[in-house]
Amino acid sequence: MNLFIRFIFLLIMYLLLGCVQEFSIPDSLKDKKNQTTFGAGDTTFLQLNPVWGSDYGINDPTEISIAQDGRIFIADSTSKSIIILDQNGNVFEEISGLNDLKDHFGADISPIDVDIDQKLNVFFIDGSQHIFVWNLYWNQIGIKNVSTSASFKHIETGIEQTEIAGTDNWFILLNSNEWHIVDTVFSGSQLLIDSLLKPHLFYDGSELINQYLDLFYNPENSRFTGITSSAGNENLIYASDSYGGINDQFRLLEIKFQRSLILELKNGQMVWCFKGIFGSTIKGYGTGAGTVNKPSSVEVDYENNLYYTQSGDFFPIHKLVPNLSGDFAVYLSGFQPGLNDIMDASLVGYANDIAVDQNKFVYVADRLDSDIIIFDSYGNFFKEAGYIFQDSTNINIMNNVSAIAVDNRGVVYVCDRGNGSIYRFILSSSLDDDIIPKD
Repeated sequence: MNLFIRFIFLLIMYLLLGCVQEFSIPDSLKDKKNQTTFGAGDTTFLQLNPVWGSDYGINDPTEISIAQDGRIFIADSTSKSIIILDQNGNVFEEISGLNDLKDHFGADISPIDVDIDQKLNVFFIDGSQHIFVWNLYWNQIGIKNVSTSASFKHIETGIEQTEIAGTDNWFILLNSNEWHIVDTVFSGSQLLIDSLLKPHLFYDGSELINQYLDLFYNPENSRFTGITSSAGNENLIYASDSYGGINDQFRLLEIKFQRSLILELKNGQMVWCFKGIFGSTIKGYGTGAGTVNKPSSVEVDYENNLYYTQSGDFFPIHKLVPNLSGDFAVYLSGFQPGLNDIMDASLVGYANDIAVDQNKFVYVADRLDSDIIIFDSYGNFFKEAGYIFQDSTNINIMNNVSAIAVDNRGVVYVCDRGNGSIYRFILSSSLDDDIIPKD
């Protein structure tokens, strides 16, 4: 009987340990690809199994983002969809609005980046000058009515004016502090409601108002390569732009929210519908710290510091810190060459994407070496994950990593386009205590 119990115990332990794969992570800059052993108490990344692949509807994961409620949004370029999973990998099949994506002309959309803000707006891009949006909350609750016109009253003069939704004057009055709404006319048109519940255009760089505001707009070369929403409830998002043109004027943009419609949801709640409008060029082309040269991704932390990766010469990873002491935000470089390891281009083969956790640790997806490199909040090299070390031989489990994200539990998600999969890792500081991480 004792032997039987022991057998059952060993079988259970085997099954439990089967969900975790250990990775020896080097902690020396000089030996970061050569160290083969670690002892108890060293930090190590544990791979969580199973790997999320075709069984989860994933074929070509280009980007990944995590909402505040823990839901995971994966931009899958080949399937022209954004897949929604929970933290255990369960697919939200009841949410079908992000499958088989189409633009406003009915053409297919192959998403390359996705991000979710606190209003549950799901923003995504397709490598054009367009930004699309789909709201999770509206789709869960439902829309009852949409504003079609409204009467406005000037606060000082008392003058009243009626405007039809969508006109230039409508946008001016709706977004002015000098006017307030007296009365609103709503419509329950299902066609209009469906157009808002479906993915729709949020920002168009070619729109006349944006061309007027954006002095550097170039219709032939402007292409968004990455997007990220603000850390708080601010009404803005950021985009990296492969502008090109004369002098390769690549840049980072701030795009503000503009009120466009009033929605009455089926629970009686009144909410704003927004469209994007050009805000400012945060940083432009250059070769030094805090300048932009062929940007590939952009990320923001909870203090609204901006991080971005790029493929141009000199420095692949940058950090911008906003200085809000004046009338306008001025962004200063948070990392400096020679002071922060993260500015050392030799540590990264091709920085394709970047993520920042709650402790401001920086995670970089290295497409060339097909691994992830981690730096602490000061930009000092911390760890590297993605290799199995056997007899001083690196065996890479990943092939063409494209994106990375970190949830509030510290689980690291890596998109691997080469294998059509999502790999998950968790950092363990004590192998004895954390050998079986919570999944």
